[in-house]
Amino acid sequence: MNAAGHRMFVGQRMTVSLSAIYDDGEPAIEASIQVFRDGSLYSENKTDYAGSFSMVLPEKGTGDWRFVVSSDGHEEETHFSIRDDREAATPNTAVAMGLLALPAVWIWGRRGGI
Repeated sequence: MNAAGHRMFVGQRMTVSLSAIYDDGEPAIEASIQVFRDGSLYSENKTDYAGSFSMVLPEKGTGDWRFVVSSDGHEEETHFSIRDDREAATPNTAVAMGLLALPAVWIWGRRGGI
Protein backbone atom coordinates (compact mmCIF):
# COMPACT_ATOMS: atom_id res chain seq x y z
CA MET A 1 0.00 0.00 0.00
CA ASN A 2 1.48 3.34 -1.05
CA ALA A 3 0.85 6.60 0.73
CA ALA A 4 1.26 9.84 -1.15
CA GLY A 5 1.69 13.36 0.16
CA HIS A 6 3.25 12.64 3.54
CA ARG A 7 6.17 10.93 5.23
CA MET A 8 6.46 8.75 8.28
CA PHE A 9 9.04 9.36 11.01
CA VAL A 10 10.09 6.87 13.65
CA GLY A 11 11.63 8.09 16.87
CA GLN A 12 13.13 6.41 19.85
CA ARG A 13 13.03 7.18 23.51
CA MET A 14 15.28 5.59 26.07
CA THR A 15 14.45 5.57 29.75
CA VAL A 16 16.95 4.83 32.51
CA SER A 17 15.54 3.48 35.78
CA LEU A 18 17.68 3.14 38.89
CA SER A 19 16.92 1.62 42.28
CA ALA A 20 19.02 2.40 45.35
CA ILE A 21 18.70 0.16 48.40
CA TYR A 22 20.75 -0.54 51.50
CA ASP A 23 22.01 -4.03 52.30
CA ASP A 24 19.21 -4.47 54.84
CA GLY A 25 16.65 -3.99 52.05
CA GLU A 26 15.63 -0.46 53.02
CA PRO A 27 15.17 1.91 50.07
CA ALA A 28 17.52 4.90 49.91
CA ILE A 29 14.73 7.48 50.16
CA GLU A 30 15.57 10.95 48.80
CA ALA A 31 19.13 9.93 47.93
CA SER A 32 20.91 12.56 45.83
CA ILE A 33 21.57 11.63 42.21
CA GLN A 34 24.02 13.46 39.99
CA VAL A 35 23.78 12.63 36.30
CA PHE A 36 26.81 13.25 34.10
CA ARG A 37 26.84 13.14 30.30
CA ASP A 38 30.23 13.06 28.57
CA GLY A 39 31.93 14.16 31.80
CA SER A 40 29.75 17.24 32.42
CA LEU A 41 27.02 17.53 35.04
CA TYR A 42 23.72 17.04 33.19
CA SER A 43 21.21 17.12 36.08
CA GLU A 44 20.70 16.63 39.80
CA ASN A 45 17.78 14.66 41.18
CA LYS A 46 16.53 12.63 44.17
CA THR A 47 15.16 9.12 44.55
CA ASP A 48 11.50 8.67 45.49
CA TYR A 49 9.95 6.95 48.54
CA ALA A 50 10.88 3.53 47.07
CA GLY A 51 14.50 4.52 46.38
CA SER A 52 13.76 4.68 42.64
CA PHE A 53 14.60 7.23 39.97
CA SER A 54 13.96 7.30 36.25
CA MET A 55 14.59 9.74 33.44
CA VAL A 56 14.16 9.87 29.69
CA LEU A 57 17.47 10.37 27.93
CA PRO A 58 17.56 13.27 25.45
CA GLU A 59 17.61 12.77 21.70
CA LYS A 60 19.01 9.31 20.88
CA GLY A 61 20.55 9.04 24.35
CA THR A 62 24.07 8.92 22.96
CA GLY A 63 27.01 9.68 25.21
CA ASP A 64 28.97 8.45 28.16
CA TRP A 65 26.55 8.45 31.11
CA ARG A 66 27.48 8.30 34.79
CA PHE A 67 25.04 8.27 37.72
CA VAL A 68 26.37 9.06 41.20
CA VAL A 69 23.99 8.25 44.07
CA SER A 70 24.72 9.41 47.62
CA SER A 71 22.87 9.26 50.91
CA ASP A 72 23.74 9.09 54.61
CA GLY A 73 27.49 9.10 53.97
CA HIS A 74 27.34 6.39 51.28
CA GLU A 75 28.13 6.90 47.60
CA GLU A 76 27.85 4.50 44.68
CA GLU A 77 27.92 5.00 40.93
CA THR A 78 27.14 3.25 37.71
CA HIS A 79 27.97 4.17 34.15
CA PHE A 80 27.34 3.12 30.55
CA SER A 81 27.91 4.41 27.03
CA ILE A 82 25.52 4.67 24.12
CA ARG A 83 26.99 5.30 20.67
CA ASP A 84 25.34 6.49 17.48
CA ASP A 85 24.31 3.56 15.27
CA ARG A 86 26.80 4.74 12.64
CA GLU A 87 29.69 4.08 15.03
CA ALA A 88 31.14 0.64 15.58
CA ALA A 89 28.96 -1.17 18.09
CA THR A 90 30.46 -2.95 21.06
CA PRO A 91 28.59 -5.70 22.93
CA ASN A 92 27.80 -3.26 25.77
CA THR A 93 26.49 -0.67 23.32
CA ALA A 94 24.31 -3.25 21.59
CA VAL A 95 22.77 -4.24 24.92
CA ALA A 96 22.22 -0.61 25.98
CA MET A 97 20.64 0.32 22.64
CA GLY A 98 18.26 -2.64 22.83
CA LEU A 99 16.82 -1.71 26.22
CA LEU A 100 13.98 0.67 26.89
CA ALA A 101 14.73 0.67 30.59
CA LEU A 102 18.09 0.06 32.22
CA PRO A 103 17.73 -1.07 35.81
CA ALA A 104 20.65 -0.85 38.19
CA VAL A 105 20.55 -1.83 41.83
CA TRP A 106 23.04 -0.65 44.36
CA ILE A 107 23.55 -2.52 47.57
CA TRP A 108 24.96 -0.17 50.13
CA GLY A 109 26.40 -0.68 53.57
CA ARG A 110 24.10 -0.14 56.49
CA ARG A 111 23.53 3.36 57.71
CA GLY A 112 26.20 4.27 60.18
CA GLY A 113 28.08 1.08 59.24
CA ILE A 114 31.74 0.74 58.42
